[in-house]
Formats: sequence, C-alpha cells, structure tokens
Amino acid sequence: MTSGNVLNVEHVSVSFPAEHGRRLWAVDDVSLGLERGTVLGIVGESGSGKTTVARSITGQEVPSSGEIFLDGVPLDAHRSRSTNRAIQMVFQDPYASLNPRLTVRQVLRELLRIHHLVSRDDEEERCRELMRDVGLPPAALDGKPGQFSGGQRQRIAIARALAVEPQVLIADEPVSALDVSVQATILQLFHDLRERLSLSVIFISHNLAVVRHLSDRVAVMYLGKIVEEGEREQIFSDPRHPYTRSLLASVPRLHAASVAPPRLRGEPPSPVDRPSGCAFHPRCPRAEEICARESPALLEAGDGGHLAACHFRNEPPTDLEDS
Repeated sequence: MTSGNVLNVEHVSVSFPAEHGRRLWAVDDVSLGLERGTVLGIVGESGSGKTTVARSITGQEVPSSGEIFLDGVPLDAHRSRSTNRAIQMVFQDPYASLNPRLTVRQVLRELLRIHHLVSRDDEEERCRELMRDVGLPPAALDGKPGQFSGGQRQRIAIARALAVEPQVLIADEPVSALDVSVQATILQLFHDLRERLSLSVIFISHNLAVVRHLSDRVAVMYLGKIVEEGEREQIFSDPRHPYTRSLLASVPRLHAASVAPPRLRGEPPSPVDRPSGCAFHPRCPRAEEICARESPALLEAGDGGHLAACHFRNEPPTDLEDS
C-alpha cells in the first residue's frame, strides 16, 4: 500500500454464482492505487470488469477476497455514512440516476441536510455555487430532470456527487450515453473540476481517446484482470501488452491514409469458462505455446512503474501485431 494514495485496492476479487455450481469471476485479483489529486483511467472492452471494480470500491458489491483502503483505513462491508460520502459515483445514464419528481434544488438540499454540510441559511448559496461549479445557471435549481438535455442532466449528476465533498469521485462511462457534440464539454468540465478542486478521480471508459485526455495513469483490464498499467504516455506511446496494442489500433484516426480493419479479433471468452494460461491468448496475434500453459504475472515492463502481464512484455511487437 502506497502512503501517498488516497485509495488502495489490494488483491480484490469479485465472483458470482453461475450455473452447474460454477463461479463467474467478474474481477480477479485486482490491485490499484489512486494518488491524491490525480486521475486514474480504467479501460477495457465491455465485460472486462471495470464497473464491478467501481462498485466494489463504492460498496455496492462486496469483494469475495481482498481489501480496499481509504486513506489507509480498510473499508468493510458495513460502511458508515461518512465513508459512503467520501466516495461518490457518477453513472453512465444521468436520467436513471436522478429522481424525476424532485427539483435540482430539492435533490441538493436533501444531501446537504443529511450530511450536515452547511447551515439552513447557507443552503441556497451552496446550491448556487454547485451550479456554477458545473457550468449551469442558478435558474436550473428550479427544474426537474426531465426538463434538461442529456448533457445538462450529467452536469446535475456531477453537482450532486460534489455536494457531499467527496475524497474520491468515480465516473463510470459518464459520456458514453451523450451525443458526441456534448461529450467534449463534459470532459472539459471534468478537467476543470480536477484542476480547481484537486479531485481524486477514477475515470472508467472503453474509449481510449477519452482516457488519454483526462488521465494521469491508466490501467487496462481484460476479463477481470489488469493486463497493463502505467503512466498515460507509457501506455499510449509504448504499450507492452498485445491487448493494449489492439485497443489502440482500433481507435479511429481522422487523418489515416486508409481505413484499416480493427485488429482486435473475435469476442472475449466467457468469464465462467476462462481459457487456460493467459486469458487473452485465443485472440492474441503474438501467442505461443507458453501463453496457453502459463498465466503471466503483472510485472515491470520498462521503467517508471510500467507494468504488463505478458510473457513477451519486454520484446518488440511481431509482424503479426503490426500488420
């Protein structure tokens, strides 16, 4: 556990019962650290375990094993109100996460009163301040969720999370349900809030371009495991895992000379029936016999805390990966 981290996830696994007495391992021995005032991006395909990691951090899922620490204090299954307040989540669908019968003012005031954050006399000013923080006019306090656009609703959801003054903010695909034209404004809002409020953020997305825009450090997940982790430019400039390279190769490029087919082949296998050895080997252009036999550990790949779970993490890409 690193003392400079506000949050530590240590060897966390989350499993669920499956048919015929088997277990579905949604998260498998994941360790992560979030340094105070930074943004950690978590990326991977749908079903890679990103959201389950987030839900275990917020207490919505109880880990089957492992521990989670906030400021060095372990978080158990029965969390106090102050602990729940310290970790807040912004969800993918802002409309589903907001009470349609309450005005924005009612939503925010309820939180301020439950957590005794300001006096009754100061509630209105705090609500207006939260609107300013997320780029909405004070008049928005009188509206209900159904009266706002998707982007405005997400801003309201962010204001609700900020109202309780969290130590950690988890954003789970917060722009994927929005129009492309709106996504950039919400991403800029996250960037501005991080700078002004020194927020510690876990930003979850399948979109690598989004993660590169915001994150200081990036963790890449595949089938419940972290397969690569490093500083932002380490991941994007010098990826060491074939899965990370495949994800990067699949990102559309505006000025590409020609449109290349996505290099990530096939669909992820079932987490109930995981492949032997490295779980990525059935889809990997670099795979050799050892990959089906032995599961690689997450080890140093280069300098500066760059980690990769690949038997060939310190070797250059093959012609098959570059083709």
